[in-house]
Formats: sequence, C-alpha cells, structure tokens
Amino acid sequence: MTLTYALFPAPLPPLILDPSLLEQRLAQGTITVALNAQREICVLQKMGGLPVDGDVILSMMQGAVGWAKDVVKIVEGRIK
Repeated sequence: MTLTYALFPAPLPPLILDPSLLEQRLAQGTITVALNAQREICVLQKMGGLPVDGDVILSMMQGAVGWAKDVVKIVEGRIK
C-alpha cells in the first residue's frame, strides 16, 4: 500500500494525505510511504525542498500504519 502526503509551509496545514493533482502541484514537497502486507515501511521517499522535522515524519509514519490497518480490515472483510 502506498500513501502520499503533500507538504505545505506554515501557516497552511502542514500535511495533506493523498493530495489531489492540484494540491500536489501547489505543495512545496511530498513524502510517499510504501507499506507491505505486514504494515512494515518498505519505502520512504521525500521530494521537494521543504524541510521536515523528524518528529513530523514519525507522526506521519504512525498515521500511515494506522490508516493501512483500517484499509486491510476493510479489504479482508470484503473478501470473506
């Protein structure tokens, strides 16, 4: 599963999960996270020059793993 965050400078909201094409074009950077079936982080890619604090990245990773858990539950529920 892949998730993308758009990064914006203050005072705008700093992160948007799964941004639209317009939001991606207006963003000053993106971070893409790829998770495997065990919800382990396989890829972390940061594009753009906007600096991001390590605590923000950790928070994003926790959110991505939580979101992935929810999606896996939905998919597994549909399969059964």
